[in-house]
Amino acid sequence: MLLLSVIVPFYNVEQYLPDCLASLEAFPEDSVEILFVDDCGSDRSLERIEAWAGPKQNRFVLRREHNGGLSAARNTGLDRAAGEYVFFLDSDDIVDAKAVLETATEARERKLDVMKAGFCCFDDETGERTGGPQLPGTADLPGAQLFADECRAGIYEPMVWQCVYRRGYLRERSLRMTEGILFEDEVFQSAALTGAARAASCGRTLVFYRQREGSIMRSFSRDAGWCESYLYVCRFLSRLSEACTTPEAKEALRHRAGQIALSVARNIPAYGLQGTVREDATAFLKKHLEELTAFAMGSGSASLKAQGWLLRRAPSLYLGLYGGLRRLRARSKPR
Repeated sequence: MLLLSVIVPFYNVEQYLPDCLASLEAFPEDSVEILFVDDCGSDRSLERIEAWAGPKQNRFVLRREHNGGLSAARNTGLDRAAGEYVFFLDSDDIVDAKAVLETATEARERKLDVMKAGFCCFDDETGERTGGPQLPGTADLPGAQLFADECRAGIYEPMVWQCVYRRGYLRERSLRMTEGILFEDEVFQSAALTGAARAASCGRTLVFYRQREGSIMRSFSRDAGWCESYLYVCRFLSRLSEACTTPEAKEALRHRAGQIALSVARNIPAYGLQGTVREDATAFLKKHLEELTAFAMGSGSASLKAQGWLLRRAPSLYLGLYGGLRRLRARSKPR
């Protein structure tokens, strides 16, 4: 069986493609297929990718009928994938093909459902690199234990491009990307890890993660739609916690739901929301205050519980205190 399917959705990323495509060149044709998924952008990304793919037998361009977002595009690639393992790559990032191939090979040898690795961030304008969390190499573990261990160590990140996944495992568990929301990685990754019978992490760096203006994570200040996605994720993690049979993972899921619930309030001052965006986010917070604070107060963390209690009793005070704390920290940073 083909070792690996690399799934690369793309949408209006023409200016970033040269770096991404150059990094994909290192994948061997005999053991890796590369599936590009066109999510119906308006620039010349499709033209450039088709030219790069050319006559190569392991490079395929899949064209969606309409724009559906990142999750839908990833699912399109997953439906077409033929590799024993799958790896998701964002088209504005850079992959270390050798590290991904070694990780997939090791995962196959160890019969893992999921193998997790590290990443490095780089600034789009300056090229400066900053390291992500360094993951230790682990023995084979139940995925729920790996998830709990990483959360406890403060090194857990939910990005799916940190992992190679056994495709048969995803199919057996009916694991797909949730369409129509932001933060789909948080949902997919938590379910994939906690449900895995065999998982491990390694110290390799798989991806160089581009930090750029205009990305999804920079859009908070332009639209308050992220609030609904945050609530969806909290509800999902809470349900997953209820079904989880590993006590440490159950606790970690509840803690993570509490953190994300509080972020709905924190992001209002953190992103300097103004005008109608601030009004919409504040109205959402008010409407769902009881539920959001319940996640924080049921997190098992004394700190999150106290914050949830304060937010429920005095939302304006909470926002003011958090905003003031952020400003104080910003002033104290060395210039």
